[in-house]
Amino acid sequence: MGTGSTLPVTLHEYKVRASLLLKDLDSSDAARATRAAERMRTLPFFAALSLGEVLSRRDTVQHKHGLAVIAREAGHVTWTDLKQALESRPPRLDTHAFFQKGQSPFLNRWFSTYEEAARSLAAQGGFLFPFRTQCFICEAGFLQSLGIDAREADWERMGRDWVRPRDAGAKERLEAKLVSRGFGGQHDGAR
Repeated sequence: MGTGSTLPVTLHEYKVRASLLLKDLDSSDAARATRAAERMRTLPFFAALSLGEVLSRRDTVQHKHGLAVIAREAGHVTWTDLKQALESRPPRLDTHAFFQKGQSPFLNRWFSTYEEAARSLAAQGGFLFPFRTQCFICEAGFLQSLGIDAREADWERMGRDWVRPRDAGAKERLEAKLVSRGFGGQHDGAR
């Protein structure tokens, strides 16, 4: 989502990162494979091996090894530690739930980076939300159709920006209301 993004990393995203690490390790591009092998050497099992030895044994590297490397890079000793840390987070707003309530007659504006979305929000208004690695902006009518009061003062206090709110307290109050109304995901989508 660009530099400076404040979106939390989900368990799914960490799993994707582990898969990408293994793809890099298996790459025919020597530089990519070597960088991946160097990352694998953060694990005790691979630490004593040279880069060449790690690369020669890449067919024995398992998905669990990739997960362990990703966990270490995220500051956790094991994958289980990382998973438990994510699962201990309180429920958060799950914007996926916005789209599970049926078909919507509303057209939202979608962006691949937060920066693009923020420019659009400033120019055209709306309400900016994260969705996986993207952002979208919806109009008040979209929120109203979901039973969400878009006229609540906290929306203005936070600048209608869920990713980088001007007022964190306003976001917390709105988040608690939305989660209580069924728009909560467990642990930032860490299912």
